[in-house]
Amino acid sequence: MVGIVLVSHSATLASGLEELINQMVQGKVPLASAGGIDDPENPIGTDAFKVQAAIESVYSDDGVVVLMDLGSALLSAEMALEFLSPEQQEKVYLCPAPLVEGGLAAAVQASVGGSAEQVMAEAQGALAAKIEQISGAPPEPTAAVSPELAGEAIELILTVENPLGLHARPAARFVSTANRYSSTDIRVVKGDRSANAKSINQVATLGVRQGDTITVRASGQAAEEALAAIEALADDNFGDAEQAPAPVASGQAAPTPTGKQLSGIPASPGIAVGPVMQFRAHLPQVDTLTGCNPAAEWKRLQAAIGAAGDELQTVIARMTRQAGADEAAIFEAHALFLQDPDLLESVKQRLDAQQVNAEAAWLQVIEETADRFRAIDDAYMRTRAADVLDVGRRVLDRLAGGPSTAFELSEPSIVVAVDLNPSDTALLDPAQVLGICTELGGATSHSAILARALGIPAVVGVDGATAALPEGALIGLDGGQGLIWPQPDEAEIRELSGRREAWLSEQQRQKESGREPAVTIDRLRVEIGANIGGPNDVPVALEYGAEGVGLLRTEFLFLQRETPPTEDDQYEVYHTIAELMGDRPVIVRTLDIGGDKPVPFVDLDPEDNPFLGLRGIRLCLAYPDLFRTQLRAILRASAAGNFKLMFPMVGSVQEFRAARAVLDEVRQELSEAGVPFDKSMEIGVMVEVPSAVVAADQLAAEVDFFSIGTNDLTQYVMAADRGNARVADLANALQPAVLRMISQTVEQAHDAGIWVGMCGELAGNPLAIPALVGLGLDELSMSAPQIPAVKEAIRALSHSRTEAIACHVLELDSVEAVVAYLSQVKTG
Repeated sequence: MVGIVLVSHSATLASGLEELINQMVQGKVPLASAGGIDDPENPIGTDAFKVQAAIESVYSDDGVVVLMDLGSALLSAEMALEFLSPEQQEKVYLCPAPLVEGGLAAAVQASVGGSAEQVMAEAQGALAAKIEQISGAPPEPTAAVSPELAGEAIELILTVENPLGLHARPAARFVSTANRYSSTDIRVVKGDRSANAKSINQVATLGVRQGDTITVRASGQAAEEALAAIEALADDNFGDAEQAPAPVASGQAAPTPTGKQLSGIPASPGIAVGPVMQFRAHLPQVDTLTGCNPAAEWKRLQAAIGAAGDELQTVIARMTRQAGADEAAIFEAHALFLQDPDLLESVKQRLDAQQVNAEAAWLQVIEETADRFRAIDDAYMRTRAADVLDVGRRVLDRLAGGPSTAFELSEPSIVVAVDLNPSDTALLDPAQVLGICTELGGATSHSAILARALGIPAVVGVDGATAALPEGALIGLDGGQGLIWPQPDEAEIRELSGRREAWLSEQQRQKESGREPAVTIDRLRVEIGANIGGPNDVPVALEYGAEGVGLLRTEFLFLQRETPPTEDDQYEVYHTIAELMGDRPVIVRTLDIGGDKPVPFVDLDPEDNPFLGLRGIRLCLAYPDLFRTQLRAILRASAAGNFKLMFPMVGSVQEFRAARAVLDEVRQELSEAGVPFDKSMEIGVMVEVPSAVVAADQLAAEVDFFSIGTNDLTQYVMAADRGNARVADLANALQPAVLRMISQTVEQAHDAGIWVGMCGELAGNPLAIPALVGLGLDELSMSAPQIPAVKEAIRALSHSRTEAIACHVLELDSVEAVVAYLSQVKTG
């Protein structure tokens, strides 16, 4: 990291400025001051030897920037340079920026990893906001004086060929390329407008479209190399694919890259026709507070920006896995927004000038930046304002310590998004959502699971959906086939609308049928339950015919909170569910967080692969207070209903015994306190780790039941991320290896005299029902809307027939063969 030295005639001024800077950057920057002289009677002055000592104390190969006040300070600094070795002299820069403003700006740039040249440039531009505020006109650009930036500028003239111009992703690639050349000054010019090529906001708001000619100017060391790299990037269409959709006006559908329809992964069956509403969380309300300490507010903002940056790195890694580096580049652009020197400097100047809270200053700058995008005379680029607001919201959420504000639909719409995570989906109003289309995810992604739970048609894994389906465009969606109609004509709209009416009628008929039990022709009854995520899901589950709850996901109580729920908080919710369900069984899964479901109040160290790290029962055992509180609440609520307890992600007998030991301690505490609970409550485990299948005979000897979680079991058996659209064929629970794991688990359970259920997505797939019944599953639990179809499938079969089907399926050697065979299975 670049070190900074402050040289002043006054020791008090130098040390005071040093203290202020350290407060602002939290001591992250190597910083030293050299002020005054050692003469008690005449302390004002500068000492070259003090300057030398200060430089050496912060020196590194990244360089040192020295800022001075005036007069002899410059002479002392120049003399100090002569005392250094030639190697050190080459990496020490004397900066003519104003001491106070320049020192603050330099420290901020150094704290985010800026090069010595970038630190100097920020320092020299530190007066810009003050000059503009006082004079009403922006100052002339200040030229950098570093020797590396000196010299004649060379130019590269480019015609931008990629269809969407320099929109967010190519702009991010452009800025990232420019930033690789720290000793080179690079600017990009369009017409009479010029932008810093290393600023994502300046480049993006130039509004460069397809066919525009731009001039890239570079000066300083490696200028030719920098322009060559930018030219190579341009030759590659700035990383955009050749078939990228062309810009479209708001309200019109974009032309599709592969014919009339866009295709994705079928996620939730059903038909929808309606306008697009692009999902972007809105900025929260912010109160403006005055009289705030600028240094303290800047420190708060830096912490929030850092946390938001960490979140974005997680998103980038996830999107790279799921959709590739090209699609992840949009979030790299978001990360660059957070690091943009112009944006940060503008916020810092407002904090200093207005003495308002960090939220207010940040919101001002974000809204102004978004307005600049909205003012661009290009429909596609105007939509990039939403990216700025996304970044702004992420930081404001961190500052406020709370969730995003509700996402409201003005009319029934089809929600289009890059992805919907649990916190996003919790903000959607099911009554207003006609359908869901996302760029990311597989059939078991969070958005898909949510859609099935709510009975909303959904298609996921639609590459480029947010660009191809603009706000307000009328589209059609078939969740059963995984198809999107970006611009349906009148005939297609009539057909889709007719199919939707038929689908809704069938949904109502199925609800009525779903209330009858699932009994085979030869009188074998299979218990059918619903997977739910809270009390609001209970009426829906019962409406569709659920005979119990096969999986109560308790994570809903813990997500989107800054502190864990109390015992009483949890008890009230569990007790409400128990009362709503009456005598019907409710299987309560203890907290399953970690992996793709982190919470802020559990301080987890970064993991290379969170899905193989501290999650499920492992995390609960590592945080016993959190675990014990939940167990107490569940046990207390068990007195009001028919609860069964289930531990997630159990991989060994030792893990189960450790969890049961904690449960026994809590039981003992409640008994001694005279608190009622169900002392005979059954205890089981989820079978979702391959080791649990291998050790199923040992586990079956100690538990009351198994529940197979096919979502995680499939991804672990097949080594395929269940949310990755590119390996969706592998992450299929009908893979022969997964079916054999299920068979082995059921066999070991029944040999031990315990029952076995299934609560993964496979349980709700009517195609799989003949095989699952034949394998011997005693209970199946699924999203509520899937219940009627599954019950009808069971009623059309005989148990003896399903056993023969299961035996044949276990002999097949590919998922394609399994699907083909089950597709032609006759009933009876």
